[in-house]
This record gives sequence, structure tokens and C-alpha cells, in this order.
Amino acid sequence: MKMNKNDPLDGVKLEQILTELEAKLGWRKMGELLNIRCFMDKPSLKSSLRFMRKTPWARSKTEVLYLKVFFSDHPATTLLIRKNITRQREASAQLPEKSDSFAWPSLKDKQSDN
Repeated sequence: MKMNKNDPLDGVKLEQILTELEAKLGWRKMGELLNIRCFMDKPSLKSSLRFMRKTPWARSKTEVLYLKVFFSDHPATTLLIRKNITRQREASAQLPEKSDSFAWPSLKDKQSDN
């Protein structure tokens, strides 16, 4: 496999990212920094991997933390973090907007149906 010297994440598997972060910071600290419950509530490598693979925003946050912890001096780190944040914003922009208000169904509508 050809390694890309401009991308510190190139060739790094998610399992390696989680293992190295857990060794350096611990599950509790990762949970506090990222606000991800799977790192705080009965954390394990297997459950965290499963969650990260199904949840792109959580994986993205974890990759950014990995870059900050282990590659803060790497010249491409800032660019990769910006790309990751942009990806997160685009993904959240595609989600349907939630209505802040709740409206009870009208009883008049129900009575007119009868």
C-alpha cells in the first residue's frame, strides 16, 4: 500500500485510532472531550468500533481528536481538520429540520371526519 505523506490518516484503521487514543487519554477523557456516550458508558473497543462505523459524525470527531493528539505538528493536520468539519456540516445540513414547536391535533378536524 502506498502511503500518502500529506495525509496522516492514510492507511490508519479505525481500530488503531481508537486503541491509540484509549491508551493515551483513556475512555473517560475521550468521552468528555468528544461528548460521545459510547466512550463513557461501559466502553469497549468492540462496541465503540460498531458505533463509529454506523455513525459518521462520531467517527469524524474521533479522527479530529486523533489528529490533534498525535499529529498536531504535521503540516497537513489543519487542512484535514477543516475538511472533516466541512464534511460534518454538510452531513448535518442534509438532515431534515426539526420543528421546535409542538401542536396538538385539532379536535374539530377529528369531529368533522365522523
